[in-house]
Amino acid sequence: MVKSWISLVSNKLMFSYDSVVKLIELYGFFRARNILHSLKSPGDKYFLRVNTLKACREDVLEKLAEEGVEAYVYPNLTDVIYLKVEGPFEVKMLNKKVVAKKDAAESVYMGANLYAPGVERADKVKAGDRVTIVDPYNRPVGEGIAEMDWDEILYSHKGLAVRTVKSIYKVPSVRELKAYKEGLIYDQSLPSITASHVLAPKEGWKIVDMCASPGGKATHVAQLTRDKGEVLAVDRSESKINKIRENIERLGTKSIKTFVRDSRYLDLEDVFNEADAVILDPPCSSLGVRPKLSYERDLRDVHSLSRYQGQFLRVASRIVKKEGLILYSTCTMTLEENELNIWWAYKFCKLKPVSQKVFFGSPGFNVGSLEGYVFQRFEPDIHHTPGFFISLLVKK
Repeated sequence: MVKSWISLVSNKLMFSYDSVVKLIELYGFFRARNILHSLKSPGDKYFLRVNTLKACREDVLEKLAEEGVEAYVYPNLTDVIYLKVEGPFEVKMLNKKVVAKKDAAESVYMGANLYAPGVERADKVKAGDRVTIVDPYNRPVGEGIAEMDWDEILYSHKGLAVRTVKSIYKVPSVRELKAYKEGLIYDQSLPSITASHVLAPKEGWKIVDMCASPGGKATHVAQLTRDKGEVLAVDRSESKINKIRENIERLGTKSIKTFVRDSRYLDLEDVFNEADAVILDPPCSSLGVRPKLSYERDLRDVHSLSRYQGQFLRVASRIVKKEGLILYSTCTMTLEENELNIWWAYKFCKLKPVSQKVFFGSPGFNVGSLEGYVFQRFEPDIHHTPGFFISLLVKK
């Protein structure tokens, strides 16, 4: 009976069987169901971080209003505002359709245009056609006007393929705003913004961000130190580092240096050692990311990623100075990638989780001798945010 129910939920919501089981193990049947339904939607708020190196929150609100965008103050943090998410709206299935890849479909779901690299199939579509944009499972996510013929879409691999005119949910196109282009705002989830405030970096600190792309936390900690620290932003490829550099230039930060490295070996280079703080937001199973139209990862992925994350944690423990801090965060909800990883680091890496002074989520789960109050979890059905985990550790 239980297996049948899990299979039914898994098939209906397009979540892997293992992911449904994992949530049930942690939260029980009813909470797991609520979380899964929450993950299908973007939530009712779209958060933006104000770049206080360039402007105060009130000035940014005024500039957005001049562009016709109504933004609201988030009262608990002085560098956070949000936009209201509209929807859900009905999208019609028209005669012609364009099939979008999963990630692109999730963007269109919230009102983004569809670009050629995000198109999987566009049979016999011509420029000017009114089309329905569907995800790989043939579920409609938006309506739009084709800007290219089907053969050009599939073979050009660049350019605007479909201009979205209607979507299931709608938020303003933030990256087309002057305030964005001028570097006054950075689109970032509330939990991710909160994480940097949990770290609370000080002026003069040397901070290593081990998996830094696209630069949200690196630029935020530079902002929180008033650009008077040293931030070493590391990621594994030139393309990822280029994304960080683009945001550094747009936001106008001066204290960030970028490095193309495999962060599992940073302890072999003196430049990264004796850091006052380390930020580790490693690759994860992304179960908490929303909106999520489907999810395929299974238990093997979770265990493999947990071991991979452990390699980063071990190196973080080596490059941070004694009494230095490590900020560990993920956008997933599994125990293996969160509390159990921290328990392992506590047992084997001389790292001790400490209480967090900035706390808007829920306590985590007890593991070993560690009590859940030293962890912070954002839960989609309660906090209306992505699923997210934060731990702050000190090196003993």
